[in-house]
Amino acid sequence: MSSDPSHGFWRLSALTLLLVCASAGAEQAKVTPWIEQRVVEIEQSNTTEPWPVSAALLDAFASQRPLPDPWRFRLQLVEARNFALAGEYASGLELLEAMLRREIAPELRIRALTLAVNMTTNVSEYPRAFAWLAEGLSLLDQIDTPQPRMLGMASYLYLRAGEERLAIDYAEQALEVARSSGTDRDVCIALSDFSKALDEIGHTAQAESSSREQIDVCGRADDPVFVADGHKGVGKSLLAQELYAHAIPWLTDARTQFAAAGFNSGVLETGVLLARAMLYSGESLEVARALLDEALPTFEQQQARDNIEAARTLLSEILAREGDAAGALEQLRLAQAAHEYLDQNARERRMTYLQMQFDTQAKEKQISALRGERALQAAEIAARSRTQWLQGLGLMCLVLVTALLISWLLRTLIERRRYRELSEHDGLTGLYNHQSTVRFGRALLARCQREASPFTAIVADIDSFKQINDRYGHAAGDAVLRSFGLLLREVFPKAAVVGRSGGEEFTMLLEGSAEQARYLIEDLRRRITPVVFEGLQVEYSLSYGLCATREAASPLENVLRSSDIALYQAKRSGRNRVVDAANLPALDKVESGLVVVGSGIQLGRHLSSRCLSEIQEAERVLVLTDGAAFGMIADLRPDLIDLRVHYGEGKDRRQTYREMEAAIMAEVRAGKRVCAVFYGHPGVFADVPHAVIRKAREAGFSARMEPGISAEACLYADLGIDPGRSGVQSVEATQFLLEERQIDTRSLLLLWQVALTGDTACTRFHAEPEEIQKLVERLLQDYPADHEVILYEAARLSVEPFRADRLPLADLARARFEEYTTLVIPPCSPRQRDPTAQLLRAIREQQKP
Repeated sequence: MSSDPSHGFWRLSALTLLLVCASAGAEQAKVTPWIEQRVVEIEQSNTTEPWPVSAALLDAFASQRPLPDPWRFRLQLVEARNFALAGEYASGLELLEAMLRREIAPELRIRALTLAVNMTTNVSEYPRAFAWLAEGLSLLDQIDTPQPRMLGMASYLYLRAGEERLAIDYAEQALEVARSSGTDRDVCIALSDFSKALDEIGHTAQAESSSREQIDVCGRADDPVFVADGHKGVGKSLLAQELYAHAIPWLTDARTQFAAAGFNSGVLETGVLLARAMLYSGESLEVARALLDEALPTFEQQQARDNIEAARTLLSEILAREGDAAGALEQLRLAQAAHEYLDQNARERRMTYLQMQFDTQAKEKQISALRGERALQAAEIAARSRTQWLQGLGLMCLVLVTALLISWLLRTLIERRRYRELSEHDGLTGLYNHQSTVRFGRALLARCQREASPFTAIVADIDSFKQINDRYGHAAGDAVLRSFGLLLREVFPKAAVVGRSGGEEFTMLLEGSAEQARYLIEDLRRRITPVVFEGLQVEYSLSYGLCATREAASPLENVLRSSDIALYQAKRSGRNRVVDAANLPALDKVESGLVVVGSGIQLGRHLSSRCLSEIQEAERVLVLTDGAAFGMIADLRPDLIDLRVHYGEGKDRRQTYREMEAAIMAEVRAGKRVCAVFYGHPGVFADVPHAVIRKAREAGFSARMEPGISAEACLYADLGIDPGRSGVQSVEATQFLLEERQIDTRSLLLLWQVALTGDTACTRFHAEPEEIQKLVERLLQDYPADHEVILYEAARLSVEPFRADRLPLADLARARFEEYTTLVIPPCSPRQRDPTAQLLRAIREQQKP
C-alpha cells in the first residue's frame, strides 16, 4: 500500500461528491444495506486477519463505487490502522488529521481520536496525544455507547506520563465497561491495556494472569494481533519473575503469531524479549544475538529509543560473555545514549502532562494536588528518573567490571552482582555512598595528577540537621536530604564524584581549581530553597570546607582531611559559610594516642564515615571483627594487625583478652596513632576496649571510643520492640544464672551469649544442652512453660534475613544455638514461683561434688 494518505477510494473528486449527494433517495435505499455489509466485512477482516488482507479488500472496494459518509470515515480508520500495523506512523497520522478536521459523528470521532492518541504516543508526540485525549474524554458524556477503548488509551498515555495510579484507575474503568456492555474485542483490548499497566508498576503476577485471560478472550474475538500480544505479555511477566526458560515458548509463539498477522514491530520487539530469555537461561548466544541484529536496524530507522536501549544492553552483555570487551563497551555506550534520550523524553512527557489543562473532574483534582504539593511532586519525578539512571549506571559498571575481571565475574552469582550494584549508592539520595566516593575519587585524583590538573575536594554538612529532625520529624529530614541530593546532581558536572558520606555530610570531588569549586558552591547556595513537607516550609543551610591541590603525591585521604578541618572551621565560625583550607594555618602532626571504633553488625552499612576516617588516618590498625568486615577493612588497610590470632582451641578467653590488650598497648606506647576496630559496638560485652582505653589514659596517652551499632540496637529494630514501653533487663546468660538475678517479669528480659551458659572456664564456643536445661529450669520459676520466647541473631549481610525463632520456653533446650544467639523473653504477668521447680533445683545443687 502507498504511504500517501491521499491513496484510496475516498479521495474523490469534487464532481464525484456532488453526484453522490445528488443521488435519488430510492437509489440510496438500495445501496445502503450492501455498503454496510461490505464495510463490516472489511472492519472484521482488519481485526481478525493480517492487515494486508483488509488492505486488499479496501483497494478492491475503492474501484467499484464512491462512498458517502459515514462509511468513508469507517474505512479511513481501517486504512489508518493498517498504516500503524505496517509501522508507517507518519502516513497514518496524516490521514487521521485530515479526518479530524471534518465534522464526524461523536462515536466515529472517538474511535479516530483513540487511534490517533495511540499512534502519537508511539512516536512520542505527546502534546498532540494529550490534546486529542482531552477531546476524546470530553466526548464520552455526549454518547450512550460505551467506549472502553478510549478509557484504555487514557490508561496507556498516563502510564507513559508517569501517572501510575491514574493509569491503573483508567485501565480498571475500561475493563469494567468492556465486561458489562462491550464486545469480546472490547474486553480483549481492555485486558491488554490492564496487563500493560500492571506490568509497568511491577505487579508481574497479576499482569501474567491478565495476559492469560487476554489470550482466551482475544481468541474468541478472532483478533490475532492481540492474541499474540497476550502471549508476549505472559512471556514478559515470566521474564520479570526470572523464569527465563518458561518464558521462551510463550515469546516464540508470540513472534510466530505477530509474523502471521503482518505486525513487524511486534515481531521485532518480542525478539528482544526472547533474546533476553535465551541469554539468562543458558540458551544459544548466537540465536539471541541474531534476534538482536534482526531488530536493531528497524529500531534505528523508527528511532525507537526504548527498544534500542534494551537491545543494545543485551548485545553488550552477549559480547562481554564472548570476551569482546571493546565491542561490549561500545554497545553499552550506544545504550546509554538511548537511555539519556529516553530520560529527557520522560521529562518532556511529564512537563507536557503538567501543562495540559483537562476539563474532566479527575484531572482537575490531580492538577489541584500538584499545585499544592509542587515540591513533593518534583521529588517523586526525580526519584523515578534516578531509578532509571541507577539501572543504566549499574549495567555500565557491570560491563566495565566484566572487561577487567572476567574470570572473577563468571564465578559470581546474580544475587551478589545485584548487591554490589546497590552497595555503591546511598539509597536515600541516589548519590555515591562513602566507599564508592573514595574509590572513584582516588581514580579521579590519580588522573588529575597524571595530567597535572588541579583537583579540589569539597565537604559539606547540613547545619543544625538534628534540630530539623527534632522539630519536623525524620521524614522531613529525609526530604531535605533528597532535595539537596537532587541539587548536587544538577549543579556539579557529570565528571565530578558526588556522594553522601553519611548522615547529613556530603563529599564532592572534581577536576578544577578552588575558584571553580567556589563558583559551583555559590551556584548551589543560590538554588537552595525551603523544602515543602506536609504543608510546612523546612529551611536549611550548609557549611562547606574545600581543599585544592596540584601536588603529584598527595593522597586523597590528606586532601579530604584538610577539607574536613576547613568544614569544622566553618562550623565554629557560625555555619552557613565556605572555608578554604588554603586560608587556614598549617596543621601540626597528629598526636599519638588510641581511638576504639565499632564496625557495626552489617557489612558496609553500619560502619560510619567517622570510623572509616579513623581507620584510614591511623598509623596502626588492629582488628577484631567478623570475616566480612575484616575483608573490607583489609582492602582499606592491607597493613592491619589481626587480633584473631590470639584465640586458640581450648584456650582461656581471659588469657586471650590480656594478649590482645598487650598487643594494642605495645603500639600505643611506641608513639603511634592507633585505631582498634571491634565488632558491633566496641563498648558492649567487650572487655578489651574498655581495658586498653583505661590503660592508655593511665599511661598519659589520649584515648577515646567511637560508638557503633550493637546487636541490641538491631534487635529492637528487627523485632519492633520499644524498650521504653515496659523497661528492659539485659544481662549475660552465665552471669544471670550464677548470680541468682531476680526477674521482673513485667519488663523485657535479654540474655546474651546463651550458647556459653555455664562456661565459667571461658574455653568453649558451643552450647551444652545440660547447661541450657539449667537455664530453662531457672526461668520456669518465673515464667510459665508455654511462654513464648525468641532466639534472635542479627543479620550480618544486607542480603540475608535476621533470625527470630519463636518457641515455648519449655522447648528451649532442644533449639539450635550459635555463639552469638540472644534469648529474648517478652514481658508477662507476675506469677508465684513453682515450689516443685525450686525443690528440684535445690536437690541438684546439693548433688554437685
